[in-house]
Amino acid sequence: MLSFGLYSIALLMVVYLYFQLQLPGISHIKHIQLQVPLRIYTHDEKLIAIFGEKYCFPVSFEKIPTDIVNALVATEDHRFYQHVGIDFVSLLRAAHVLIQTGEKREGGSTITMQVARNFFLNQRKSYSRKIKEILLALKIDRLLSKNQILELYLNRVYFGHRAYGIAAAATIYYGKALNDLTLAEMAMLVGLPQAPSRINPLFNADAAIKRRNHVLKRMLAMDYITEKAYQKAYLAPITASRHLPQIDFQAPYIAEMARLYAEHRWGKDAYTRNIKIYTTVNSTLQIAAQEALISGIKAYEVQRRSYELENNPNSSESQAISQDDLQGAIVALDPNQGAILALVGGLNKQGHHFNRITQAKRQAASTIKPFIYSAALAKGLTLATIINDAPIVTQGGGNRLLWRPHNVNEQFNGPTRLRVGLVHSRNLVSIRLLKRMNIKETRNYLARFGFDLDTLPNSLSLALGSNLISPLKLAAAYAVFANTGFRIHPHFIARIEEEGQVLPPDPNNSAKRQRVITAQNAYLITQALRSVIHDGSGRRAKVLERDDIAGKTGSSNNQLDAWFAGFQPNLLAVAWMGYDHAISLHMFASQTALPIWINFMRKALQQFPPKVFPRPPGLITVRIDPETGLLAYPQQPNAIFEIFRRQHVPTLQVPYQDAPTSIPEDDLTHNGNPPEMPDKTLLENLF
Repeated sequence: MLSFGLYSIALLMVVYLYFQLQLPGISHIKHIQLQVPLRIYTHDEKLIAIFGEKYCFPVSFEKIPTDIVNALVATEDHRFYQHVGIDFVSLLRAAHVLIQTGEKREGGSTITMQVARNFFLNQRKSYSRKIKEILLALKIDRLLSKNQILELYLNRVYFGHRAYGIAAAATIYYGKALNDLTLAEMAMLVGLPQAPSRINPLFNADAAIKRRNHVLKRMLAMDYITEKAYQKAYLAPITASRHLPQIDFQAPYIAEMARLYAEHRWGKDAYTRNIKIYTTVNSTLQIAAQEALISGIKAYEVQRRSYELENNPNSSESQAISQDDLQGAIVALDPNQGAILALVGGLNKQGHHFNRITQAKRQAASTIKPFIYSAALAKGLTLATIINDAPIVTQGGGNRLLWRPHNVNEQFNGPTRLRVGLVHSRNLVSIRLLKRMNIKETRNYLARFGFDLDTLPNSLSLALGSNLISPLKLAAAYAVFANTGFRIHPHFIARIEEEGQVLPPDPNNSAKRQRVITAQNAYLITQALRSVIHDGSGRRAKVLERDDIAGKTGSSNNQLDAWFAGFQPNLLAVAWMGYDHAISLHMFASQTALPIWINFMRKALQQFPPKVFPRPPGLITVRIDPETGLLAYPQQPNAIFEIFRRQHVPTLQVPYQDAPTSIPEDDLTHNGNPPEMPDKTLLENLF
């Protein structure tokens, strides 16, 4: 007998050690990771998207209502606070039933055993799993407090409809926070884990009510609730309905960019490891961008359909338009650091996520011209340099046809100052300017702004923006003018948290600014682009009543693409409109893209007080003759002010003519702008 007893003890020890070695270690138990979905936020912490197959929103034990805890303990494990992880009374009862009937009718599982099963074991019923479950429950009870065990259970157990944890269940079934649930709703949720499908209130109301009322009876029996509270909850109707997890507002394109980033960095684990990505997007600006794009496209569609019905009701183009998702896009960023503040990549019809801000390549059109002019200034030309706005005929492409470009209005204006050529987007001025320079050098110069050399044509068509570019790259290029000459790198991630810990910043976000043009060059181009607002194709933007904005329209060949790129010292936005297929808008950018930009900036500029573009040293303002670009003679009545780099101030003066004794008041402004006062010492020397 003694040897048999020793043998039995030894056998039990072997079995114990065998299963003990298969259990998780202390570190695994103390650092359990919940499978929490990927969440995307704006910079001001507005939730814009949740990605993951499981909805799990962990809450600390302190934030779980007492009635939920009491309902759980009363229903699942009423001796929870007394036992050591396993309830020997329940286990013996379950064993007795098994011996008598041969059926496993009762599992005798405690809450702690359920935590062990849910976190570390599979759901397949077997004796070996039960042994592991018992041993692991004992281990968990030694390592964790009772409240920690309850917290794990209530954050991990499955409630149906992809909801894991009580907080997710409250959202999915009631669209509420935990503290907003009624007693009847709490009891309903606590009863669900027993059979989330069979007793689900959305599918089987009778079974759900029966289970809920059982929970309430157990709470009453243990004096967790009063008779009055019990009766009220017992008679309450089912109020559950399907709710999606609550987000603050939709921003699908920036959310998708963040999702792709996360998946690229962490793979499929990104959807379960409790990662929060805070983007650089400002919620107010994002909403303003979305509203501006929608209203702008709707306004255009009304005009366009009216025009088509009146003029071409049966045309093939009219029929194509009726079948083609008109599109637009807008992006706003901080031109100084590159943070994307708002991004809308299209109308997102039928859930399509083709992002026209980052993925579309469209003709730059006249938005390329400021960069051509910047190259000219870098070679020593000035905004007063005269270029002849006259017809030009040159060799075309590979088909050897002659190319006869023309201005939009098909008129020629003769000798034209560069500022005027840019303000009024004179095609022939831009072409002759490029022809005067070296095309290869100009292409290399444009590459400084981020233009891809592969997309820049090695021909005079470059002057008209025949190259392809995405709106985001165009925005980054214009940022160089807005920030006094630095190339920035657009980024959209502000910070990332995993399990509440802030991860090291993304190297792409910390890429240093790089000076690519002089501050003087950037300032001169910016002043010309301010004149576009005051006197040129962007003058509709004068409705904003801001003197610190500059920009440029762009309408591609056959009006397939419409652009407006505009900025002030701390905010830059690019708007685009067009069809995904080759269909003409039949309207200029000033009628299509510009209104979108204006509607966005009307709200966005409320966050950005007026700010003067900083004028760098080395510049001087002098009076010139508007016809020749030469220095004006004293008291010349039609003289205007122009800005020059000090070394490039004209040295010749227009021939003196009879002049009035006083200068007309109108002569004190240029293009509607107050003049910038010239350097008095230099003027004395010049005159």
